[in-house]
Amino acid sequence: MTTDLKNDNTCSENRYVPLLIALSVLLVGYPYLPDNEFGAFLGGFISLGLLISSVYVVRTSKGIFTGALVLALAAASTSAVALARGYRGHPLVEGAFSLFYAYMTIAIFLEVIKSRRVSADTILGIVCVYLLIGVTFGTLYDLIETLQPGSFHLNAATGGGERIGWRTLIFFSFMTLTTVGYGDIIPATSQAQSLAIIEGVIGVLYVAVLIARIVGIYSQTDRGVDD
Repeated sequence: MTTDLKNDNTCSENRYVPLLIALSVLLVGYPYLPDNEFGAFLGGFISLGLLISSVYVVRTSKGIFTGALVLALAAASTSAVALARGYRGHPLVEGAFSLFYAYMTIAIFLEVIKSRRVSADTILGIVCVYLLIGVTFGTLYDLIETLQPGSFHLNAATGGGERIGWRTLIFFSFMTLTTVGYGDIIPATSQAQSLAIIEGVIGVLYVAVLIARIVGIYSQTDRGVDD
């Protein structure tokens, strides 16, 4: 038990709290951002907080931290250039953020899945990974829609021909991740449909894998106590 506690010292540092706050601000606040340059600036500021808090989480691993820092700088720099030039929905920005979010999702997932003790911070990490999956796929959907306009369709009841942007696609992402699927947004191309399938499968498997892992940790702990 002593060894387990030492190996999990990083879990007692509340490293995931800033990231969870940043993700919560992003998901709760994005509908209220005005659809203009000021709204784009506020969105960029929120994204910057998400970049910083994400890099902060992996600071204990030099290799992972270096990779996260490079990707974060790439995302921040492309976003800053796009904002300065007045670009909206630029594929380089969406690609850079998609790569960063995917990297962070995998890095944090591997860290929490290796945890040998279920602490409060481990639970926060699990929640952060789940939210990051939704954000990652939402950004990927946005990238696909930018590269292939018409990859997603809104049904007539929700405004048919309206432009589909990140706000709509982040909603679609979480509806797919949670398998709710209201049916108001439809992936129309093979690429979009394939990505939606992958996200739906990941959403189901993630919960199953985490439950199995937590049960396994508690079983090991009980055997250790009994011994």
